[in-house]
Amino acid sequence: MLRALAAGLLVGVVLTACAQAAPPAPTAEPTSAIEGVTPVVGTVEGHFNPTEAIGQGANSSSSVTDIASVFASVQQASQLRITANSSPPGATGADVQTVSILAQDAGGVLKGLNADGKQALGTALLNAAATAWPNASISLLISDPSGTSGTIIGNHPKGGQNTVIAS
Repeated sequence: MLRALAAGLLVGVVLTACAQAAPPAPTAEPTSAIEGVTPVVGTVEGHFNPTEAIGQGANSSSSVTDIASVFASVQQASQLRITANSSPPGATGADVQTVSILAQDAGGVLKGLNADGKQALGTALLNAAATAWPNASISLLISDPSGTSGTIIGNHPKGGQNTVIAS
């Protein structure tokens, strides 16, 4: 019994010697101005704005109004529902820095094209846009609302070559 008491006392002394000191008690004052998660006040609907992807905000672009004249040289363009945003707002021609073009194929143009034809259509639209806005970085998305005829995604960096991906 004496041996058990001595062993217990020895274990207690070893544990006490190896134990770390307790951290100081927290003060009543917060160390940060943020004390919790800020509740969401409203909701934001999802939207697609390709201009945001290249460093521009949703509020720093404006709608392009002369879109039909820009793409008049591309035969299939009249069968697409094309919208475009450019920045900075109000800029035209060589003053435009970025353009995002979104086209919906409501007329079935993509359905009648193979992969090479889709590639050629994307390239033609990007070339027409690069002619209208020579100093702009241009992004392009052509989609079929039904989702059955594929998609064309393209990019024309300022002063660079077109990149077109067609599916």
